[in-house]
Amino acid sequence: MNRPEEIKARLDNISQIEGIVGALRAIAAGHQQEARHHLDAVRAHEATVAGALARALATGPAPAPGLRVGGRALLIVSGAAQGFSGDYSDQISKAALSGQTTDLDLMVVGHRTLQTLSEKTPPDTIVWSADMAPHMAEIPALASRTVDAALSLVAQGSHDRIAILFADAEPQGQRLIRRTLVPFDFGRFAPHPGSRAQTTLSRPDLLAALAEEYVFAEVCEALMLGFASESAARAAAMARAQTNVRRISSDLTRLFSQARQEQMTTEIIELSTNRT
Repeated sequence: MNRPEEIKARLDNISQIEGIVGALRAIAAGHQQEARHHLDAVRAHEATVAGALARALATGPAPAPGLRVGGRALLIVSGAAQGFSGDYSDQISKAALSGQTTDLDLMVVGHRTLQTLSEKTPPDTIVWSADMAPHMAEIPALASRTVDAALSLVAQGSHDRIAILFADAEPQGQRLIRRTLVPFDFGRFAPHPGSRAQTTLSRPDLLAALAEEYVFAEVCEALMLGFASESAARAAAMARAQTNVRRISSDLTRLFSQARQEQMTTEIIELSTNRT
């Protein structure tokens, strides 16, 4: 028979765990909502750049993408920063390595996913890494550093293709998206004459600058969605943990009552049979 004191100690421990789980769930849910709020601003910026590209393209033919034969590919992975998010990081890692070829290198955002991929890939496969931004306000700066690092490799001539892998938790639940960034597809933007803007840049330089800014906006959006998706996965994992903790707490409460009753019954029997 379990002693009531031992069961009570376990109950106290479970109560503390429940408090921690509840706090983690609340923080994750708050981060998810905050990310969704910031997405509006990111997408507004993306739409503004798209509009500028449409007007710039109306002044002449769209540039051909052009690929250097033998160039390597880069995949930016928007992964998980921490644990306690179920199998979210494993899903991201599995998708990153799905169909992997010998000419693919990885740029990984998120310490947790970096650890997983480091164990499953050759040492030189991961060419750059960074931890996920802890707050929404820091994601644009992280996106800027990520784009600068990727385009620097392209400028060096070692890579000529860039894609990004990220998760989107809404509206149909967690889904993984792989989006091509480079070569830049100008064909996505229908030329729109509008009013002719004054610029000091040549047309090729203007299109190149707008394309780079649009890539930045896409990476910023992807990292924001990845942050929200990790938070959603953590909130769901903590909700499951909360359910299990409450079930265990209920079972322990029942066991404590039984053990205490049995202890009291034993003491009463001993007292009633004790002869002085």
